[in-house]
Amino acid sequence: MNQIKFIMAARCEAAGRLNNEDNFQLTDDLSADQWSFVTDNEVDLGEKGALLIVCDGMGGTNAGEVASKLAVETIKEWFSSERLTEEVVAASESIVQYIEKAIVAADTRIKEEGQNDKEKEGMGSTIVMAWIIGQSAYIGWCGDSRAYCFNPAAGLKRLSHDHSYVQTLVDAGHLTEELAFDHPNSNIITRCLGGTIEAAEPEVKEYPLHDGDVIMLCSDGLSGALRDRIIETVIGENAENMAACRDALWNAARDAGWHDNVTIGLCRIVSGGEQKTTMPVEAPTQEKPAKKHIWWFMMGLIVGITAGIFAARIVLENFIK
Repeated sequence: MNQIKFIMAARCEAAGRLNNEDNFQLTDDLSADQWSFVTDNEVDLGEKGALLIVCDGMGGTNAGEVASKLAVETIKEWFSSERLTEEVVAASESIVQYIEKAIVAADTRIKEEGQNDKEKEGMGSTIVMAWIIGQSAYIGWCGDSRAYCFNPAAGLKRLSHDHSYVQTLVDAGHLTEELAFDHPNSNIITRCLGGTIEAAEPEVKEYPLHDGDVIMLCSDGLSGALRDRIIETVIGENAENMAACRDALWNAARDAGWHDNVTIGLCRIVSGGEQKTTMPVEAPTQEKPAKKHIWWFMMGLIVGITAGIFAARIVLENFIK
């Protein structure tokens, strides 16, 4: 198995609002129990992997900030080195289950805090996290904070699927992705941590890593300001340098007129992943001549049949006469 080498970068600020209710955390080595990273520093992936977390809080006076902070703190506790046992990291199934349990634990903690403090009652947070371990990225999320992957050979792919009212309209075929971007109810989410009586229902997805992959986590302050095609262009132009990529995304969101807090977490797979290839797609120029030949054949067939009928009619009329 090849050794994954990667680099990271991140930024989290109030951006389009006065108060920042986003929270985040990145660590390049879960074995070390030190929640830190150095921007654009190339690192060998350790046995227990690396982690990126982005949370977007909501509800009450400063309660959103509390909820997102509690979510990050809970995930950090669950991902301490001593808790990441051999049984946890042994297989994809155990890794997925562990992420689900950690997110549900964050949900429980936020609910308990809200019950103990009436000023924070009903507070909530989204979460999206990426556990880079082995040869895969395991993406866990609840809400509309997003995970993307960009690769120079394949472009941009959204790895998460929004838990939001607008996304349900898109899924049902009542709304296009293009129209969803500007929908007035785009801020309504259908799942989150805290907020409701029901337990959180996170989703977890495994994504195999490829050389050149740029994994990006972000709050909707970024994805709500920039359409996916713009995100793809910006990352594509800055894919070799995560600090430059982070700053370019930040500036693009600002120039687009951001209206929310913005958090960006980036991880680029330098080497050690699979080789990414694009799927062969038949070019339109190959399709058109074939269709054109069929069209001319059908027209010739119709003309031939018509001429035959006309000639037969003349012969028959002469015979009758």
